Amino acid sequence: MKNIIVVLITLVSTAVNGQNETKNVLFLGNSYTSYNNLPQMVATIATSMGDTLNWDIEAPGGYYLYDHLTSTTSVNKIAAGNWDYVVLQDQSQLPSFPPSQVATMSLPYAMALADTIYKYNNCGSPLFFMTWGRKNGDASNCANYPPVCTYTGMQGRLRSSYLLMGSQNNAPVSPVGAVWRDFIALNPSVELYSTDESHPNINGSYLAACAFYASIYHQSPVGAWKPTAMDSTLAHSIQAQANTTVFDSLNVW
Repeated sequence: MKNIIVVLITLVSTAVNGQNETKNVLFLGNSYTSYNNLPQMVATIATSMGDTLNWDIEAPGGYYLYDHLTSTTSVNKIAAGNWDYVVLQDQSQLPSFPPSQVATMSLPYAMALADTIYKYNNCGSPLFFMTWGRKNGDASNCANYPPVCTYTGMQGRLRSSYLLMGSQNNAPVSPVGAVWRDFIALNPSVELYSTDESHPNINGSYLAACAFYASIYHQSPVGAWKPTAMDSTLAHSIQAQANTTVFDSLNVW
C-alpha cells in the first residue's frame, strides 16, 4: 500500500507540474517559421524537458495568411485534425502596416483560418506567432508609414496587430517579438539577426523556440537543451528572458 501511495503522489506531482505532456502542433508561416528549423528546435527543447512535440510545417518563403487560406496543402494539413495548436504567422511586414491596411489584408484571413482550425480540431486552437521588427526598421515602407522607420516602431505595430488577431479569434499569441524586444534591451551586444537584418540567426531562432515552448506547454524553458555551439551563459539568458516575458504577462498573451 505504501508503494502505491508513493506512485500516486508522483503521478499527481507530475500532472501538476505539467511535465510529460505531448502536444501536436502544425506550423503555418513562411521563412521566419522555417529558418534554422524552428519547429525541430521547439521539439528538441520539449524532449529535453520531458515533453513531446509532434509537428508538421507548411512555410513557403514570403507566404501571407491569405496564401495559406487558399493553399490546398495548408488547408488539408489543418483538416487532418488532432492539432492542439496551429501556429499562424503572417508575412513579416504586413502586420506592421497601418491599421486600415491590416484590417483588409490580414485580419479577415486570420479569422477565416481560425474558423477552419476550430472546425476540424475540436480541442485545438490557433496560436498566433508575434514576429519581431527588422533590425533598423522597414526602409522600403518608411516613407509611406513613418511608424515602421525604426525597430521600436515596427515592433510596436506587430505587437498590436498580433494581439488583435488573438483577441478577435479567442486564441493565444506566442509573444516571440516581445521576448526579442526585451532581450535586446538588456543584451544590446548580442546579435539575433542574420546579415539581412530581417531573418533570425541561430540565436534569434533559439529565442523564438524558447518562447514557443513556454507558450505551448506553459512551462519554463530554463534548463532546456541548447544548440551545441551556443555559449551556456547566452543560452541561459535567452531561456530566462523567454520565461520572464511570457509568464509575466500571460493575461496579455
